[in-house]
Amino acid sequence: MDEAPRADPFPRRRFLLVALAAILVVAGTVVFLLWPDDDTAAGPWTPAPVLPIAGHDVCADQIVIRVESDAQMRRIAEVLHDDHRVGKVYTETKDEAYQRFLKIFKDEPRLLAGARPEALPASATVVPFGQVDLRKWAVELWSTFPEASSIEPMIWAEIRATQAARYGTADLRPPCPPSGEYH
Repeated sequence: MDEAPRADPFPRRRFLLVALAAILVVAGTVVFLLWPDDDTAAGPWTPAPVLPIAGHDVCADQIVIRVESDAQMRRIAEVLHDDHRVGKVYTETKDEAYQRFLKIFKDEPRLLAGARPEALPASATVVPFGQVDLRKWAVELWSTFPEASSIEPMIWAEIRATQAARYGTADLRPPCPPSGEYH
């Protein structure tokens, strides 16, 4: 006896499963292709705000640019304000640096006796927007701002590791919050 081939009892169900699998593959591919990479994960760039550093306890990775005059610091802050790699620029005049010095060393009269506002630098502290190689960028900034007396990348994970090795972990501050500042 010859039997006729059996008809698929669930043709509609099989079609729906194949269609669903195809939709999931397409959706996964679209998500993969459109997912932002590390450079754009921080969101769209806008010109960086320029803020006085007083009142801000910045803990984000940063580059500190020190100069001899307030005018140089303001010019540097203005240039960096429009750099797409910059998230924020914090400024400190020579007098503000002197006031901070007095506060930090209030219990050290010998240090305070010789302190003068003109001896301290003005500075611009640059917090990057997104992922930036701070060491490489600092080298670039030297050619952009040759008048700087120092340009120093501050990478907090490295600083914390050095402090922990040298002094232990008991007095270390907690990790930096996403805002980049302790409040």
